[in-house]
Amino acid sequence: MVVGQLGRIPILEAGVKEAPLLVNDLLVVATVLFAGAVALRRQHLHLDVTGGLALLFAAVGGISVAVSVGKYDLSLFQLLFSLAYLGRWLAYFSLYLVAVNFLRRGDVTPVWNSLEGAILLFAGFGIIQSAFLPGFAQIVYPDAALYTQWDPQGRRLVSTFLDPNFAGALIVMGLLVQLGRLAYGASVPAWKPLMLVAALILTLSRSSFLALAVGGMVVLLARGLSRRLLKLSALAVVLTLPFVPYAVDFAVTYNKLSLDDPSLLGRIIAWDRALQVLADNPVLGVGFNSYGFVQLKYGFAELSQSAFGLDGGLLFIAVMTGGVGVLIYSAMVSSVLLRCRRVRRATDRTAAERGLAVGVAAATVALLVHSLFLNSIIYPFLTQVLWILWALTFAASLRDPREGEEPGGPGVRLVQVPP
Repeated sequence: MVVGQLGRIPILEAGVKEAPLLVNDLLVVATVLFAGAVALRRQHLHLDVTGGLALLFAAVGGISVAVSVGKYDLSLFQLLFSLAYLGRWLAYFSLYLVAVNFLRRGDVTPVWNSLEGAILLFAGFGIIQSAFLPGFAQIVYPDAALYTQWDPQGRRLVSTFLDPNFAGALIVMGLLVQLGRLAYGASVPAWKPLMLVAALILTLSRSSFLALAVGGMVVLLARGLSRRLLKLSALAVVLTLPFVPYAVDFAVTYNKLSLDDPSLLGRIIAWDRALQVLADNPVLGVGFNSYGFVQLKYGFAELSQSAFGLDGGLLFIAVMTGGVGVLIYSAMVSSVLLRCRRVRRATDRTAAERGLAVGVAAATVALLVHSLFLNSIIYPFLTQVLWILWALTFAASLRDPREGEEPGGPGVRLVQVPP
């Protein structure tokens, strides 16, 4: 995951829109295939409510693409191009199935520590990149067309995602889980959240700042103010105050203290166009990753990198899969939030487990808020982290720390009958 966009293998291309194979994709698929082979040998596969809803959502996404083929006269290549992203979404979702079937309660903290370490490594490299490697995306891919793949970002932190907003979203997710664990008394060294705060500031990502604020409110509503959180907040304020003038100058340089920059105004136009497309496709939408081709049919935009995405959160889900898809997706998210609440309220859970549940709920809400301004809701690296965090709450809900077969909520077992 930390390799990010640095490991790209071009596979499909439509105009300037690429559908590359990532190094991370290969490792995800290898993990899923290996785990699938083990599950077949064990003749046991558990599918919980969240997983079932995810598969149903993917089915709606596939059907909507098929409907758009006839409605918008998509070519075979455009169909395959659209389905390729749905296939990637399913591959990353499969990580959730792997985790649900193989993790035990005792694995929750070790797995979180590994994920946290990856996020800290990502943030640490980003701080170095911000200081010494300005224009990092253009250094890595000098032949990439400007403003179609990665905008020039100067000294903003982009790390290996090559985008400050996606980088900010990952940092916020890690920071919120840390804050949730701190709120419930779990051990979190102060340098870890402070490092993530420093990295987040360097992204200058307003969507990430807003996501952190909303996610922080979720933590406060769930736990209230704690002495540890107050101490950490005070320490963060004291350490950052001397750098406020430099941060303000940094923000002014990149026009991040203004409300009239082109990126903000462009989102309003994009939302209006999306509502027009949704009005014409209210039930099933236009299909996964088909939005760029459909916008071309409407005459809204040229075939560009940005035409395939939409900074609209659940509006983007609705455009892709219609009212049916957005209802299923909302039910999937709700099932996770309800499970987080059950774990948080369970007095027989450890402080680390309860804190993680609160942090995961906060991170989930924060990503939904963040996706209002960027299509982070389907960005593979972010969804990968989200699936793993969701699976950790499942493992934390198990009754026995040594067992992985007692579901923490409703679900079904798919069992292969021996011949």
